[in-house]
Amino acid sequence: MGMERSDAVSVAAVVPTPELLVQMTRQKPACWAWAAFASALFQRWALLEARKVRQVLGGAGPPAERIDRAQDIACFVTEQMRGVDDIVAEVNAFLAGPTFATAFGDPADARAGDADGILRAAEYLGDCYERMLETAERCRSYSVPGPYAALLADCTRFANQHLQDFGAFINDVLARLEQLQNQVMLCQKPTPHDALRVRTTTDATLIWSILDRVRAME
Repeated sequence: MGMERSDAVSVAAVVPTPELLVQMTRQKPACWAWAAFASALFQRWALLEARKVRQVLGGAGPPAERIDRAQDIACFVTEQMRGVDDIVAEVNAFLAGPTFATAFGDPADARAGDADGILRAAEYLGDCYERMLETAERCRSYSVPGPYAALLADCTRFANQHLQDFGAFINDVLARLEQLQNQVMLCQKPTPHDALRVRTTTDATLIWSILDRVRAME
């Protein structure tokens, strides 16, 4: 049922199916809100895992389209990098905003939360994760003349880094859930916590190398 027990205390745990998730949101055991959020993310992430692995490992197949002009290549690379940054900024603004916080209710109450709001939040973040994946896939779906191949490869690498960072966001959610579970099972009052965020890898050398080459092409 997605529950863990410690003596007389039962806490919700991550569940693998939508049916068990619905059951959890109806019964609302302790920690259910974060367990439901983690479960919904886990299930959405699992649906995208095969595509993500193909993308990161370079097994997505041969490029389907081609860009030949230097200015068009520069524009394409700039658009993809901006798209990646925009998704991260959008997600972190959402995670820090009132809509996300309100869905979970009083952080000191392990049984608080709005099921519909929590599942909407998970669905929205899943959509953003898929958009990040689509951006990375788009980088790999094009070919360019030989002199610009390394630039496009670096653009793909930049997108893949952020895709993997976004994918790792679920680990922070699971850590938050585990902390809450431990507090409840020890009969401790849940403590306030900092806002979650997607923590990204900043490879300054890679970024400036891409930008320098793009500027030289414009």
